[in-house]
Amino acid sequence: MSIRKMSARATVLLACAVVLTACNSGDDSDASDTAPPATTASPATSAPSTPAATTAAADAAGSGGAVADGSKLKTLLPTAATAPKGWKLDDSAAYDTGANVKSPTSALLPDDDCSQALTNGGAKTLTSDYSAAYAMAGLTGPNDGSSTVIFNSYQPGAAAKQMAEVTALAKRCATFSAQDMSGKNVKLTVTATPVAGAGDQSLDLKIQPAGKYVGSEIVLIASGNVIMGVDEADAAGAMTPLAPVAEQLAAGLPLK
Repeated sequence: MSIRKMSARATVLLACAVVLTACNSGDDSDASDTAPPATTASPATSAPSTPAATTAAADAAGSGGAVADGSKLKTLLPTAATAPKGWKLDDSAAYDTGANVKSPTSALLPDDDCSQALTNGGAKTLTSDYSAAYAMAGLTGPNDGSSTVIFNSYQPGAAAKQMAEVTALAKRCATFSAQDMSGKNVKLTVTATPVAGAGDQSLDLKIQPAGKYVGSEIVLIASGNVIMGVDEADAAGAMTPLAPVAEQLAAGLPLK
């Protein structure tokens, strides 16, 4: 074979070698770019919990698992058979928030007018600021007046805040004025005393007018993360003592 032919053949072989090397090098680069190491996902799933992750998990549990929803609170409400003696259940006023559990919103009671806070809405108004869920029912008292019993659940620590808020309201509104049907101002006084031995904390609020105006009583009993509230008014006649009724209604607390 001539030297010229051998040289040409060598050149061709050298070119092929260069091409193969480039191709192999390109394949290796593609493989490393597109195929992640087999252990990439493992550290993410087995990494230890961080304080932030632990707090988030606790918050999730508190908002959904640790706090009773309306359906569970409903089991605490009286039935026709278990209603206190002389009281009748009014199913038309029954309501619960179902499976919904909400975070607290801005508190309203600290800025509420005394008359608005204490003569409108009764137990529901005084327990709603930090409420996460609730269940309520209507009652008809011995004087044939309409009453409400309500069970509210709260995020941990919020039930105590709610009771502190109502205590502060009672002090701020120890005396206040409201207009009667004729537009005349009537003075009202508020007393707040505990119900001995009831729950972790309790308040028996009596709103008494010095004139022609509806008087009322509201009892709150807090136990754990739940507050039971019940109210009564004398619009239909003289009221019966509400504290013993409240203790009976709250007999299912603390909620298991």
